[in-house]
Amino acid sequence: MSAMSVVLAGLGAAAGSIARSLITHGVSVAGAPAWTGTLVVNMLGAALCGVLAGLWMERHGSGWRWRSDRWRHEVFLVGGFCGGLTTLSALADDAALLWRAGNAATAATDLVLHGFAGCVVCALGFLLARRWVRTRYCAA
Repeated sequence: MSAMSVVLAGLGAAAGSIARSLITHGVSVAGAPAWTGTLVVNMLGAALCGVLAGLWMERHGSGWRWRSDRWRHEVFLVGGFCGGLTTLSALADDAALLWRAGNAATAATDLVLHGFAGCVVCALGFLLARRWVRTRYCAA
């Protein structure tokens, strides 16, 4: 990985972290429970990752090689931005706080939503992006 790729990943992560802070704050200000902000950013990140994977797969074939220096957009957007936007540490903290507060069922629901729903949202984003590319660029 080149120095430029490392810089791009860092810049993307910084932008993703800022977006995460703004979104989770906005969700909290809107009156939702604190743990839902983490769910929102993780679902957005999963959806964005799926969309990007679908777009790049249609453009570049089946090789998902965002770590290669030839794939700088992926380094910035997937590894950097999506990595900075989504967060396992915040998920773990949310679940631990809920558990300690006596909300074990909510903690378990939160963990399941992140794991299962995150995979579903990523897959849907992937399929929608591939369909969009095929409809837009492959239509007769």
